[in-house]
Amino acid sequence: MLPLVFESCNATWIFDTDAMRFRRVLKGIEVEGHAVVTEWRPFYGLEFDETSETFRVLLNAEGTKLIQSWRHTHDCTQCGGHVTAELSLEELQAAIV
Repeated sequence: MLPLVFESCNATWIFDTDAMRFRRVLKGIEVEGHAVVTEWRPFYGLEFDETSETFRVLLNAEGTKLIQSWRHTHDCTQCGGHVTAELSLEELQAAIV
């Protein structure tokens, strides 16, 4: 599996498009020195708008339940931040399994 990874202001989103599941690594939150990682959740589609950096995760087949977020960018207009926290390769690999 080669995951699709998006950075938002508050999380690193990891999409396993083969298994149609996703999880998030929450930024700025640690428990006993480790990043907080959500459980894998199924998704039914992923929509991305390059002009606004908006992405939507469809949570049901009908597309009536969804999560919307924005990709964090340099000089981000959503959070006003200028840098993105980075995960090490080891942290990212640990979140994928």
